Amino acid sequence: MLKRITAALLCLTILFSFSGCGKNEPKNANKKFNYYLASEPKTLDPQIASDSAAAVAVEALFEGLVRLGADNRPYPGVAEKWVGSENDTVFTFTLRSSAKWSDKEKTPVTANDFVYAFRRALSPQTGSPTCSRMFCIQNAREVNAGTVPADQLGVTAPDTHTLVVRLNYSYPDFPAITAAPVFMPCNQKFFESTSGRYGLEIKYLIGNGPFEIDGKYGWSHGQYLNLVRSDTYSGKQKPLPSKLKFTVQNEDNAITDPVDALKSGTVDAIAVSGSQAAAAQAQGGTITSFEDTTWGLCFNTQSELMKSKNIRRAFLQAFDRAKVLQHLPKNMSAANDIIPPSTTLLGKPYRSLANGGSYFLKQDKNAAALLAAGLNELSLSELKSVTVICPDDVNVKLMLNEMIASWNVQFHNYFNMEPLPEDQLASRIQSGDYQVALCPVQPASDGPLSVLSLFKSSEKNNPAKWKDPAFDAMLDSVEKNGGADSAAIFANAEKYLNEQGVFYPLYYEKHYYACAKGVTGVVFHPYGAGVDFIRAGKE
Repeated sequence: MLKRITAALLCLTILFSFSGCGKNEPKNANKKFNYYLASEPKTLDPQIASDSAAAVAVEALFEGLVRLGADNRPYPGVAEKWVGSENDTVFTFTLRSSAKWSDKEKTPVTANDFVYAFRRALSPQTGSPTCSRMFCIQNAREVNAGTVPADQLGVTAPDTHTLVVRLNYSYPDFPAITAAPVFMPCNQKFFESTSGRYGLEIKYLIGNGPFEIDGKYGWSHGQYLNLVRSDTYSGKQKPLPSKLKFTVQNEDNAITDPVDALKSGTVDAIAVSGSQAAAAQAQGGTITSFEDTTWGLCFNTQSELMKSKNIRRAFLQAFDRAKVLQHLPKNMSAANDIIPPSTTLLGKPYRSLANGGSYFLKQDKNAAALLAAGLNELSLSELKSVTVICPDDVNVKLMLNEMIASWNVQFHNYFNMEPLPEDQLASRIQSGDYQVALCPVQPASDGPLSVLSLFKSSEKNNPAKWKDPAFDAMLDSVEKNGGADSAAIFANAEKYLNEQGVFYPLYYEKHYYACAKGVTGVVFHPYGAGVDFIRAGKE
């Protein structure tokens, strides 16, 4: 009899215990979220991941020193607190002792995991395409160039849960950039056990983030990546969703109507166009937008004709900018310069520090004389045929018609326009198969350096294929020294880029993201830098 009473009391205790837990959880927790990845992540290795699909997946599977909120400000990640000293040139991060890796042993995440990750990201052998964000760290450029050993990098671990980072210059916002994938930790023992296959398959991956891959069949290449809440994650912000389903978009499952996909539940969040954003909002959804891309006329400086600065400038100064901008594409705003207006530097708006902008070339009635000078430099007797590739957009084509009409009149020649789908346009620009293009410039992160670095000689995705040691030296200087003087250096570099007639800014584009009705807490990062679902809820 006593045993029966004891058992009954135990059952009631368990029942009320579960009931109490349920009351403490938000009603919109424990839901499954559907999100489409534009392509298969090339790798889930944070130190080399650079595509947008990988950025989304890595942010769920890993966690850096900090996370970024909807306001793009840092809050605790693996680091429970941090402090800047010596005029914000030294940052000391205190890691939470409960942080674990998702391996069977639930190995603790330590400060040495960050030291190893930083050194590995900057190693010349790694070839990280995103490690330039680390160049503010003491000796980072030199380690990346192979001129200084990795143990001289300004990152140390005085103890298991303390990480000290020394910078080249004062950088109050340094903690915020450590949310990027390249700064995320790496367990050296596990990494070395993968023999060069880290992040390519489930068995070659362990994370420390709020989610983990759902079993051995959770990743089907080219089809889906299914995640579940990690039972080893111990951050202060517990992940609200129970599951994340990332479907890899392909020809068989392509979404042609994002607004309908939101309404039907096919996706809970998705990128939309400006016109679709209004429709998504009308059906109860929420919209996030970022003006993070500059469209302009770009010249392939490696082509026979456009390697001449005088010829490039002639083309840019032969038309009336006001007439061209009368045909702005819908939902776009006229560009005041190459660097977007929302760009920040040292926690402040870049434009306010750089004293304005508007360095683009102005119309010149002597444009034909510039063209003649350029042709003479190249030992050409006449102007050869020129084709401009561009998006297949009605307004864009009207803009180019205005330019072509001016070129026809002033240069006494005939010019061609070749409208293309966006994927073909991007492919042609990347391969250098063009003379002139109306194309976008979208940095991978905030800051003027991220924009201007796209035109460095060493940049693989340099749209203009431009190589200029003087421009490179300006950016190298600011990467090494930074600080309060950096705004003026960036402004000079931007002005120089304009004067060389490499890229002529025309308009800014906003990128829109929509969440379905009842969905809250999804954080979209600007510059295609990923999506954070840790606080995502659904009614």
